[in-house]
Amino acid sequence: MGAGIMSRSVPLRAVVAILGVLAVPAPALAADIGESGFVQCAACHPAAAGQPHGVGPNLHGRFGQAIAGTPGFVFSRALRKREGVWTEAELDRWLADPQAYAPGTKMAYAGLKDPAQRRAVIEYLKTLR
Repeated sequence: MGAGIMSRSVPLRAVVAILGVLAVPAPALAADIGESGFVQCAACHPAAAGQPHGVGPNLHGRFGQAIAGTPGFVFSRALRKREGVWTEAELDRWLADPQAYAPGTKMAYAGLKDPAQRRAVIEYLKTLR
């Protein structure tokens, strides 16, 4: 009787483990999802190495770099006041609400409100190296 219970619980554990893995996308999967979410960003921001700036700065290689530190792009005074580098936390705050992050910024974007979509776009930005 005990073996029957044990044999039924092993598959249940496997299902729980698989569902746990599927609930949190791997960075590569999140980056793929983020790339499709980046389409709206791409209207203003180029992302390929060597591409000239658009309305917004080229975002290639910007993760981990100084905020408002992209060479050749003139940032708003509001964003130039921000210190530090683009980390996951900084990008999350910026993408959620650019005007709250840097009041007076030139970026005319209301923000990406869905936290999962923001995480995916951030994972994609991290791949642009």
